[in-house]
Amino acid sequence: MRLYVGLKMGRQKSLVPALDMHGSPLNHFPTLAFPASASDPASRLHWVTEQAEAVEFSPDPNQLDRLPEMVHPFLRAGLRVRFHTRYFEHELGHADPVRAERSLEVHLRTLRAMDGQGDPVVTVHTGLDPTLPVHEPTFMENLARLVEHGRDLGIVVCLENLRLGPSSEPANILRWAETAEAMITLDVGHALGSEAARSGRCSAQGFVELFKSRLHGLHIYGREDEKGHHPIEDIAPLQPLIASLPRAECAWWTIELQNPAHAEANRALIRQALVAADATGHDRPAGHQITPLPLHALVPRSLSSLTGPVPKQIHGG
Repeated sequence: MRLYVGLKMGRQKSLVPALDMHGSPLNHFPTLAFPASASDPASRLHWVTEQAEAVEFSPDPNQLDRLPEMVHPFLRAGLRVRFHTRYFEHELGHADPVRAERSLEVHLRTLRAMDGQGDPVVTVHTGLDPTLPVHEPTFMENLARLVEHGRDLGIVVCLENLRLGPSSEPANILRWAETAEAMITLDVGHALGSEAARSGRCSAQGFVELFKSRLHGLHIYGREDEKGHHPIEDIAPLQPLIASLPRAECAWWTIELQNPAHAEANRALIRQALVAADATGHDRPAGHQITPLPLHALVPRSLSSLTGPVPKQIHGG
């Protein structure tokens, strides 16, 4: 893989290799993608087409027939495209079997719509809308069915960790992914804001260690709260995490920020951090350990069995 910096020349881009501090091409760098959504205004979609190195696209589940039309400008510009189903209303593990089956069908149709339209990789979730009742066995069965259909199409299905609820527990994500044979997209902001990280049970680097055998992508930004995603202001606290990531296996990092200025500034910060990690020869910290809760405490019998209300994560995913 070769990372490029686009230099504007009229209406065309002249693509030249990005170089490290020694003048060597950064062939080993991960792809740094920007997010785009079917709901984005035309001006933002145009900016993504002009300024992104790659795109992680969130389709409209109600207009999947338009997916090829929506991603065509990115592909025509030579950008790689992956997919991200931020389907709050379509819970794969819904406790109502009829709604769960309907949600699965929407996800299956998404796989068929994205087939041949970019990179064959999609990230999915459970628990995006914590007000919806979820039945864990239903979710696990539907995730496995989705992975199987993806395999038939040559598409990799990845499961993302969330900031709140059962999907915030790293052991849950790993167990579900291993059982269904899905891969994992690690959302760094969700990991940092999770109870597991805030309590000290599992650092963000601990998430990397736990997920490393299935890690296939990364969502990176500063932090998430009820107002949404915030940019990285100081890269130093994230430097050990960046140095610990297995780049060969996790070669796609999406900078999940909507604001163009924030996204471009954070891309520059992350590139600097990657260069610094290479220059110092940092690797995954030796002897890093994860201290999880006992299994019976960490993994609830059902996704809806956690006590207490969980605030709606309207900006999650």
